[in-house]
Amino acid sequence: MQSLRAFVDGKWFGTIVLLVIIANGVLVGWQTYDKANATIALLLNVCLWVFVVELVLKLVVAAGTGTLGKFFKDGWNIFDIVVVVGSFLPTADPTMTAVVRVIRVLRVFRLVRSIPELRVIVTVLVRSVVSMKYITLLAGIILFIYGVIGVKLFGEFMPKEYGSLHESFFTLFRVLTGDNWSDLRYAAEGQSWQWKNTFYHVSWIIVSTFLLINLIVGAVLNNYQEVQEAEHARSTNLDTSEHRLRQLVDELDTILKQRAREGKGEMGAGTGNGERGTGDR
Repeated sequence: MQSLRAFVDGKWFGTIVLLVIIANGVLVGWQTYDKANATIALLLNVCLWVFVVELVLKLVVAAGTGTLGKFFKDGWNIFDIVVVVGSFLPTADPTMTAVVRVIRVLRVFRLVRSIPELRVIVTVLVRSVVSMKYITLLAGIILFIYGVIGVKLFGEFMPKEYGSLHESFFTLFRVLTGDNWSDLRYAAEGQSWQWKNTFYHVSWIIVSTFLLINLIVGAVLNNYQEVQEAEHARSTNLDTSEHRLRQLVDELDTILKQRAREGKGEMGAGTGNGERGTGDR
């Protein structure tokens, strides 16, 4: 089992899987130009079966080393299972055919797992989305306040941009992206409410771009540090399973017993030498 684990975790096996993932991506792209090509379909099936063998080997290793629970707790492993199993869905129904085609495209995303740097970035993004719930809530509250104020102040003068709450939200999002936001300011040129327009949009840019986005960047950087530390710990490839723990305990017990026997042997030898010295005298 240890030899199989060394093979699955080895560099050559990972390189082969990486090349198959890249080939799968090339074939998926090629198929968009030549949908009826039977050779491409055959090669895609070959790639699929390579992924099946990879998944089966990893499951066997996890079961043999007592890390099956840890295997299923890994989100990347769950993604691999979904992609592989989903590829075998029946395609008689047009909807299922579309789903299988999407899953084939998702196989290319497995490239992220095979490259540690990309895996770190994706993990950071996922963790950042989860950890930014309060920042998102704050941003939603501020967006709602500014949206309502926009409707109240400019709904009559700028009905296309601020005539309703949802249009106000879209306009504020447009300003946030920097898409011709200055046109909104110059639309009020020479009007009595021009100063309101200027203050409203400038303050929104300050709050949304300079404050909220910096909060998001700070959260991403914090998660990046944590993910890097976790990835470093994972790269050491320490086996923390119950099976491995028992092995270490047994090895330590054997070592202690051996040391105890050696100690008794030295004491016996010392006693024998002492008795011979007494007889000589």
